[in-house]
Amino acid sequence: MTTVKKIAKNSLFLLAGQVTSIVFGFFYFVYMARYLGAEDLGILSFALSFASILGLIGDLGLSSLMIREVSRNLSQAPRYLGSILLMKILLSMVNFGVAAIAINILGYSEPTIRVVYIITLYNIATNFTYVFYSVFQAFERFEFQSLGIILNSTLMIVGIFFAVEQRLDLIYFAFIYLIVNTIILVYSFLICIRKFTIPTLNIDWVFWKQIISESAPFWLNTVFVLIYFKIDMVMLSVMNGDSVVGWYAASYRLIDALALLPAVLMSTMYPVFSKFYVSSIDSLEFAFKKSLKLLTIISIPIGIGTTILAERIIILIYGMEYSPSVTALQILIWASVLSFINYTPATYFNSIDKQRTLMMFTFVGAILNLILNFILIPQFSYKGAAVATVSTELVVGLLLISNMHRIQNLSSLLRDLIFKSLIAGAVMGIFLLIFQNCTLILLILFAAILYFTALYIINGFEKEDISLLNQVLGR
Repeated sequence: MTTVKKIAKNSLFLLAGQVTSIVFGFFYFVYMARYLGAEDLGILSFALSFASILGLIGDLGLSSLMIREVSRNLSQAPRYLGSILLMKILLSMVNFGVAAIAINILGYSEPTIRVVYIITLYNIATNFTYVFYSVFQAFERFEFQSLGIILNSTLMIVGIFFAVEQRLDLIYFAFIYLIVNTIILVYSFLICIRKFTIPTLNIDWVFWKQIISESAPFWLNTVFVLIYFKIDMVMLSVMNGDSVVGWYAASYRLIDALALLPAVLMSTMYPVFSKFYVSSIDSLEFAFKKSLKLLTIISIPIGIGTTILAERIIILIYGMEYSPSVTALQILIWASVLSFINYTPATYFNSIDKQRTLMMFTFVGAILNLILNFILIPQFSYKGAAVATVSTELVVGLLLISNMHRIQNLSSLLRDLIFKSLIAGAVMGIFLLIFQNCTLILLILFAAILYFTALYIINGFEKEDISLLNQVLGR
């Protein structure tokens, strides 16, 4: 199987899982949001953000390191897997202890504290699941991860619908997250030991020290990214209350769903980039540029279209109670556009052993985001938080691209790519403004067709791109 076909196959497997996750997740989140209301949704969203941030204690970037190292040498899988599992057991105990102490110190209500406890356990289970997913990715067998994602989404939608139909309290919704992800953890463990490798459970302090040293930049990068994508909900909860968090979370949920698109592509490209780095620099640069082009082309119409249709999207999905979410969505969608573009250079740096460079950029982003949130949230509430997120993503993106110029010249590529995408996007935007009262689904479909047609007419696609598409389709 050619590299292009293998990438396409893995992308399709992962895309199938992520599309199912998006669709099912969309339905159960909306169903849950309408049932819980903005206040209870705010509590649950705060707990998820709080647990995600403190859950970094239980990761240390170990999963990302394992993907890179095992993809280069599959025989190292038992050693890495065993060491990382033992380390995560110890780290998870620390994680839960810190979360319990922190939430009590902050003085939240007893129901909120109980939800945080449960969601923290859910987050720990998810962290272990990602270890086994890392094995699947390193072996480039994404179908098993995709199946896990589909199973997770299916069980979640069943659990949420059951809880709503039974008129259960918020605490039960938190338990659904925990139970479902524990099941997925068992599934991923069984697949790993039966299909791939059995962990070697040895305490090797020298090797552990080496792993932590190499994984620390991955971890710090994740810490800084999570800070500027999750800390705003924690700060909004403290400064503005649960209802405001609920409005913000409603728009953020849609942004999170969109983030799965670049995550799918770059999850499949990460082991490919890592291999090319040691085997073919030309192939690495080619794969990088095509990935960057694809994600840029996809992101710009999403930004323009969502900005124009935000009110219809929010009211249709959540109802009038969430109308304050419209402005947040119109702002946050541009953080998503920038994130699409930034994903490729970020993955590139990780794959070529420059995770420390990436760490410095995300550190700048985290500090900037904290400062902006402290300035903007008291004045502009959730709108200020949204502006802080977009500003942070823009600064990090500029740092990434400017540093990439030292490795390869991207000026002409980006200038031509963004210019043509914006022209096609403008054509699409005019169409949406004229016909924005038409049926939403048909409007989005025709807008997408118009965008890609316009892009093709102005030579936004090269012959090389068409050739790659034909290879993917097997022509």
